[in-house]
Amino acid sequence: MPVTTIAQVGVRGFGRIHLERIDRLAGQGRMNLLATADPGGPLPDRDVAWYPSLTELLTAHSPDIVSIATPIGTHAGLATEALRAGSDVFLEKPPFASLEEFWQVLEVTRETGRKIQIGFQSLGSAGAARLRTLIADGTLGTVTGINARGAWQRDRAYYARAPWAGHRTLGGARVADGVVTNPLAHSIATALWVAGATAIEDLAGITTEMYHAHAIEADDTSFVRIDLVAGPPVCAALTLAAAGQGSAMVTVEGTLGVATYEYTEDVLHLRGGDVTTHETFPRTDLLENFVDHLQGRADALVPLAETVGFMAVLEATQDRPAPVQIAPEHLTWHGEGEAGHPVVADVEYWMDEALRHQCGFAAAGAPWGDPTATALWRPTGRA
Repeated sequence: MPVTTIAQVGVRGFGRIHLERIDRLAGQGRMNLLATADPGGPLPDRDVAWYPSLTELLTAHSPDIVSIATPIGTHAGLATEALRAGSDVFLEKPPFASLEEFWQVLEVTRETGRKIQIGFQSLGSAGAARLRTLIADGTLGTVTGINARGAWQRDRAYYARAPWAGHRTLGGARVADGVVTNPLAHSIATALWVAGATAIEDLAGITTEMYHAHAIEADDTSFVRIDLVAGPPVCAALTLAAAGQGSAMVTVEGTLGVATYEYTEDVLHLRGGDVTTHETFPRTDLLENFVDHLQGRADALVPLAETVGFMAVLEATQDRPAPVQIAPEHLTWHGEGEAGHPVVADVEYWMDEALRHQCGFAAAGAPWGDPTATALWRPTGRA
């Protein structure tokens, strides 16, 4: 079996997770880490060539794959540089900071013949495929809605961890951080994939309703409704201001049953009539799948082209007015200093109501809801 050479760009934060995946494949004799690049310096526990930039790394090495785990706004430039140097790219989610960057890099893949896989790890689970099968084979009957729900908790330290965290823009450049586009981005990507909405032509319009409880620029509590050209809407209610760290899930509701996939646990609950079953699924490492794909042994699970639906949602969250600050009377703060975190009043109840009505927080009657937080975006441009 051939050994794939790889370079890791970004070795801190989520870059360490990328290095763990590389180490696992290296331990199997399938991968060789040639070098790393990170302006913050080399890791002290790594005896591997280090460079302050990808440009300098590519001057000395020609890796088969460049793995990128860097701030969102840097993805397009780094991916383009790697592709033009002759490397395929494994890119951490979210792919890019704008839909325009998506089209530009997609065109580079076509020009160079190189490939990109996106690290939406939830799509590596057989549970997502099972959910799609339940729709296709009629088990759930006629599908009436596909909902994503995520209720997590983040403290002030989460937004203090990096200069770009919690920002929509920084230094005049788009950052596109936020609950929809970053920490709970998997919920949107998974729901769209389950719905089969993998082309821009599948989307009719995207309504966003965005708020923040934290003193940040980006959103931490949001509702998204994605109207499809064919089929029921895909809706998402997401927050980082819940009372605790709950599960993140995608639910498909049909006339014959309801299936809920907890993607962080790879567990699917299927309810039909009075019977509920539970299944746990294996998960494929997307880097390993990408290597298999490049060697002709597997289809890529998350090719760049099929993430355009997610990128349209990201664009809808940015091409609109800024999120609305939730008034203090609707917030309860817990903890002190950087450990402090807000909880939005009855946020999970209003998430469920918004999803049940497929209409958003304000329309569902949340006392902290504000109609001015809602905006409609329609896809235009390239296809």
